[in-house]
Amino acid sequence: MNENNTTSKSIVLLAMLLGLLLGLVISGENGNGSRLFGNDSGNTSTVGEIYDLIGEKYVDKLDADSLTDMLVNGMLATLDPHSHYLSVKELARQQEEIRGGFDGIGVVLRYRGDTVWVGTVMAGGPAHRAGLHPGDRIIAVDGDTVSGVKMSGDDVVSRIRGAKGSKVRLSLLRGSDNSPLSVSVVRGSIAMPSIPYSGMLDKRTGYIKLVRFGETTYREFHYALAELKAKGMEKLILDLRGNGGGLLDAAINIANDLLPHGSLIVYTEGARQRRNDTRARGKAFYEGDLVVMIDEISASASEVVAGALQDNDRAVVVGRRTFGKGLVQGEYDLSDGSSVLLTIARYYTPSGRCIQRSYADGTEEYYRDYFDQLVGEAYADSMTVAILDTTPYYTVGGRTVYGGGGIAPDVPLAYLKDSAFVYYNRLNSLGLVNRVAFDYVRQHADTILACYPDADAFRQGFTPDEAMLRSLVAEGERCGLPRNNYSLSSRHSYYIAMLKVNIGLSLYGERGFYDSYIAFDDDLQRVLTLLKQKKLHI
Repeated sequence: MNENNTTSKSIVLLAMLLGLLLGLVISGENGNGSRLFGNDSGNTSTVGEIYDLIGEKYVDKLDADSLTDMLVNGMLATLDPHSHYLSVKELARQQEEIRGGFDGIGVVLRYRGDTVWVGTVMAGGPAHRAGLHPGDRIIAVDGDTVSGVKMSGDDVVSRIRGAKGSKVRLSLLRGSDNSPLSVSVVRGSIAMPSIPYSGMLDKRTGYIKLVRFGETTYREFHYALAELKAKGMEKLILDLRGNGGGLLDAAINIANDLLPHGSLIVYTEGARQRRNDTRARGKAFYEGDLVVMIDEISASASEVVAGALQDNDRAVVVGRRTFGKGLVQGEYDLSDGSSVLLTIARYYTPSGRCIQRSYADGTEEYYRDYFDQLVGEAYADSMTVAILDTTPYYTVGGRTVYGGGGIAPDVPLAYLKDSAFVYYNRLNSLGLVNRVAFDYVRQHADTILACYPDADAFRQGFTPDEAMLRSLVAEGERCGLPRNNYSLSSRHSYYIAMLKVNIGLSLYGERGFYDSYIAFDDDLQRVLTLLKQKKLHI
């Protein structure tokens, strides 16, 4: 395989990954449509004729729905990188993200080979009430064997999920006991919070981690703000790192809570859509100091919020340049239950910036440019952010900002290049940190839960032992990764902490993760230090 082919495949894989990670700026517009192609539609257009011809004559047998998906996605991909078709299954998955919940039993599944395990049991959910434990091996669902039969993850999930109020019977193996347990679970409504964690980092500084923009996001955000204000918050860190976006209305409502009355939040405009300005409509709910953290995955609705706060000189934006998605999609339902997300407008920050990166050279080049940006910034000697569009725009206070390629931070945070991290990152990228932590959970879940009944007790009392670290090193060696004594000694506390947070995630969910992780989140700790030194100001 030559280098160009390898690079092209990497770009395609990156595009697929970002398609999963990056959300959408979805407007409230929704319409009804019809199936674009179909053998019984009477469609005699050129596209319809080609569809029929492929179905009747092509050398290989093709599934009709798969062929339709390919044709429609191919057509939409020529428009822009973010217009796309959603099959019925894909639409259902997206709607769960937007709604912030689904019907099921409240577990996160883990897979190793052809074995299915309970990875995390959501506190207070149906599985928790039924007595399921992290580390339980799922043998069968309603009598159908799911482990040891090479069943796909989607198939296992479809068997376990179901309508609220219905029952599912699970056959489990727990610990070293070889006698299967039979557990009946009544399915319920499972929440998917937009804010997995919020809390006070010190007596004056509040922190909110926001991972998506959905229907419940603003309600969660407003509640978190009120709770932190009641605890004496004078400074807020809003963490949008890794947040690929979601609903435009949710982003607007959050900005509204943070901006003074009348401030322009965002405006949208398209060839068939007149300019539509959205302004803050009431007194800001929070008026204290504000820092917004962003990174290269922060996109769309995250960029709406960051851009609004930056252009109004309301917040200091810290981190790394965002993805650069300035397009708005409308969702249009089709007659068979699928949907098309069609780009209908661009959005602009209050200063007039469109932060959408150019896609004039096609989708593959669009993601290649992004890939090159990531590599370039990761290995750069300094954290100077390249200006992709030299047109100057001005904030309310007269500061110069630029568009075309994402939101550039006011205070850049360079990638950490400590060579000690290279060994850890290799272990982590192989999935070994999480695997060793989960192996420990499988063996000791009952004991840990008995000693530490909640995430707070776990954070204060539990420390992984050196045997776990030795197991991690041994796993690395089995995968051809030699032991690195310098990394293990210079970053010893970090290794122990990362094993702990992965154990905490399995046993206590997001709270168990973040309670222990924030002290080792280097970028967050750098922001806290800058705040204490009073170096973050506009």
